[in-house]
Order: sequence, then structure tokens, then C-alpha cells
Amino acid sequence: MLSMRRPPSIIQFTKILGSLAKTNHFPTAISLFQQLQARGIAPDLFTLSIVINCCCGMGRMTLAFSVLAKIFRMDYQPDTVTLTTILKGLYLCGSVEKAVRFHDRVLAHGFQFNQVTYGTLINGLCKTGHTSAAIQVLRKIPRYGIAPDVLMYSAIIDSLCKDTLVSQAFHLYSEMLAKGISPDVITYSSLIFGLCLVGQYKEAIDLLSDMVPRNITPDVRTYSILIDGLCKEGKIKDAKNVLAVMTKHGVKPDVVTYNSLMDGYCLVNQVNKAKYTFNTMAENSVS
Repeated sequence: MLSMRRPPSIIQFTKILGSLAKTNHFPTAISLFQQLQARGIAPDLFTLSIVINCCCGMGRMTLAFSVLAKIFRMDYQPDTVTLTTILKGLYLCGSVEKAVRFHDRVLAHGFQFNQVTYGTLINGLCKTGHTSAAIQVLRKIPRYGIAPDVLMYSAIIDSLCKDTLVSQAFHLYSEMLAKGISPDVITYSSLIFGLCLVGQYKEAIDLLSDMVPRNITPDVRTYSILIDGLCKEGKIKDAKNVLAVMTKHGVKPDVVTYNSLMDGYCLVNQVNKAKYTFNTMAENSVS
């Protein structure tokens, strides 16, 4: 295409860059973009947005910001998706303070973020161990006209539970219910995991039972989390009861479930039952 006497429009080149970006071939996309620049082929807003996405995916934030500056120099206006991508790139690189400053600067210049942006930001903060900062964002967003949703709450609850701050997680859970935000299976799975971490197995089993009246169906991960916690404490009987409920509701055990059971049996010196579980796993073609 570049060697043609009259190269195609930037739209055709952008389609190629977009396909590369979708398949995570970020270095190739950036290299081809640089070839376009060298040939004097002017990019459009879509081209530049794709390049920013590639830069962020590679953690090349300096280059991402130089492309953003080019967007402004060409009198384009970046959209919310592009700005959100830069935010996500910053926190994935561990530059949380820079992400917060970028967020504030963008708002100061009259740009708006949406619910997806804040969900992405909160999730990223939690994944990088900045749960307190995520809670601060959750508290701030109503002033921007954004309503917190179940994804935001669930991300923070999951992070708190992993840090064994289970009481704080349940405080947010109660806040969700008070605001009319319905918890989902991810919320419950995180809370059950947290309860198991702090040894509150009865409460974890009760919480599992609470899901059905709320029309929330536990999935294989939910059951497996509880079974794993019970097995690690040698509570094999309780684990088998949970397994019975699981199969009764048509949820098939996976490799994680079986591994937890075998681990539990070995822990209480019931090796024959562990072998039987292994054979059952093989018969059911679980791998």
C-alpha cells in the first residue's frame, strides 16, 4: 500500500492498525504507524486513538502522551474511550498518582468521564493494591453525576476480602443494599472467599444459602471457593454437603473443585477417598 503511486486513504491503513491492536500486536502497529508518519500520510483521530491504545498496552506512556498531544495539535478532541485507555495504562504501570492527576486535569479542561471509566479506574486501583484510593474514587463520583454500580462495589469488596478486611467489605455490601444496588454472583463469591480466609465458615455457608432467595445463582467458582476453604480446615463433611448442593443445582464440579476435595481427604489421611475422587474426575473427563 505504501509503495503505490497514490496510497489509499488513511481509513484503509487505520483498519490494518485496528486489526493488529485487537490481536495485541502492539509493537507491529506502532512500527507501521511510524512508517506512515515517515511517508507524510496524515493520521485521523481513529488512527491516533488506536496508537494510544497500543502504547498503553505496552506500558509506553511517554509515547502515549506524545500521541495525545498530537491529537490536540491537529485540533481533534479525544473521546472518553481514549482518555480512559490512558488512565488504565497509567495505573497498570503503577503510576497511580499520575493517573489521579491526569483524571483531575482532564476534568478541569471540561472533558467528562462516564460510568465505564470509573469502573475501569476503580478496578485498576484495586488490582494494583490501592483499595483505599478506589474507595475515595467511589465516594467522589456522585458529584460528577455518575452513579456507582455493582461492578465498582464488587471490585472493592473483592480487594478488601483478599486483604482480610471482611468487616469493611460487609459494610460496603450493606451500603449497596441500602442504595438498591443488587449484588451479583461476583460480589457473593468475594464475600464467601473473605469469610473463609478469616475462618468464618458457618457465615460463609449461610451467605451461600442467602443467594437463592435473592435470585442469584452460585456458579462453579462460588461453590469451589467454599469447598476449598472447608477442605483446608479438614471440614470434609461440610465440604461434601456443599458439593451435594452444588450437584443438586446442576453445577458441575471442575478441576479446582476436585483438587480441593483431594487435598482435603489427604489432609485427614483418607487417601483412598482422595484416589476415588481422582478416578471420578477422570471418568467425568474433567481436566
